[in-house]
Amino acid sequence: MKAKRLFLFAAALLVSFACQKIAPEKTVQVELSLDNTSIQPCLVSYITDGGDSGTGTLTALGSDKLSGTFKVSGSATSLWCFTGEPGNIFSLPSYLVKDNPSTSAQTGEMVFCTTTILLGREPVTGTIRPLTAGIVLDIFDTGGKLAGRPFSAVKLTSSGTAALTADIKIYPEESRIGELSNSSSGISFDCSGGAFKVGSSSAPASLGAMVLPSAFKGTVTVECEGGVKATFTVDQTLKAGVVNHISLDMANAEVEGLKHMPTRLGILGDSISTFNGIIPSDHRPYYPSTNAACSDVTSWEKTYWGHLVKDYWKCELDVNSSWSGSCVADGDPTVVRTPFVKRCSLFKNPDVIILFGGTNDSQPARQIALGEFDFNSAPEALNKHARFRESYIWVIKTLQKNYPDAQLICIVGNHIDGEYGNSVKTIAEHFKLPVVDFRGDQKVTVYSELHPNAAGHAYMAEKIYKETLSLFK
Repeated sequence: MKAKRLFLFAAALLVSFACQKIAPEKTVQVELSLDNTSIQPCLVSYITDGGDSGTGTLTALGSDKLSGTFKVSGSATSLWCFTGEPGNIFSLPSYLVKDNPSTSAQTGEMVFCTTTILLGREPVTGTIRPLTAGIVLDIFDTGGKLAGRPFSAVKLTSSGTAALTADIKIYPEESRIGELSNSSSGISFDCSGGAFKVGSSSAPASLGAMVLPSAFKGTVTVECEGGVKATFTVDQTLKAGVVNHISLDMANAEVEGLKHMPTRLGILGDSISTFNGIIPSDHRPYYPSTNAACSDVTSWEKTYWGHLVKDYWKCELDVNSSWSGSCVADGDPTVVRTPFVKRCSLFKNPDVIILFGGTNDSQPARQIALGEFDFNSAPEALNKHARFRESYIWVIKTLQKNYPDAQLICIVGNHIDGEYGNSVKTIAEHFKLPVVDFRGDQKVTVYSELHPNAAGHAYMAEKIYKETLSLFK
């Protein structure tokens, strides 16, 4: 809070005493009780009823007092001091500045003043009455459904007429703030860009900080990506002069715009979607792999679908019907791996099915022809055993018939060649299905050869989650 806002009252007093004769100065030693607050040693402004004004330095005196020396006129009988010069600055925790450098500007000066200090008494003592407090918002979700979800804005709104920010005038003799101008009952933080995500109770997303009056009563609204809005009602007395943490558990908030997240996930894929011991025992796995480039995928939780199950959607795995090296179509007589068209009915009760294939079909050595976009023929009339496009259409129609309540999500891998990848998008668009396309995605390329390593899988999961969030908002 800028110093010029804090001198208005002092300036008014100076005018009123301008024509008075100032008696000779004397020096008084003042001890100030912290009164269960934590004001730090600082430079303060002071005024007296003798027309004096100036600055003095408060230093620590034990753990519960501050001490300062002030020069006053001989006629002064009462003194008040308050912050007005830089010194008692509200600073952010270092981890907030490090993780989000833009918050370094969100600092302010703590405001406090003293009750009337009677200079005729010995020793000269007073009590600090802090008027502002700093806060950091700790945002997390013990329920797990929103943990990891990026949020875009946080808004604080005071109930009633209380102002959270304002130009102020100090009334130190009454230990209060008065005559607010340019006041606002709301504060808003722009958190767009994905820098902040809902955390867990042990590792919350900490956002801050700001200076408020020493009590806050009102609402805090956390706006998440995907149109989700969580509102908290807060009525909290803050310890003045220090950073206060306000815990915001999304599980206890009033949440708008949230559809249910997936509860059971099915996977129909090739090698990238496999993990030994998780796919059916007669399916061929690729992961875990002896290939040094991706040998760090040491557990199914490190696969893209494992991250979706454990970290993002917090759901169960229905069936992972993936087979290393398999095609969607069954048109290559040299391949003995069971194709997608023969693995469409292995699921139990999924509410989401990820369809991730086509890379093997697109390889020239596999002899899978591209085929035609035959959307009108019944599934049984499609030449599902020969060509890619008809087979992909057949798979979608069969999944929709067998699992009519399941949301299908189509994935285009970053190694699917030419028109095969374009065909996946065309077919998905025809059926109005979401598509997550990794072709040309440089982040995947960095992490991936033909098969992603652990970092590649983690990135893929995050992209799938973000790009399908509107389905479950």
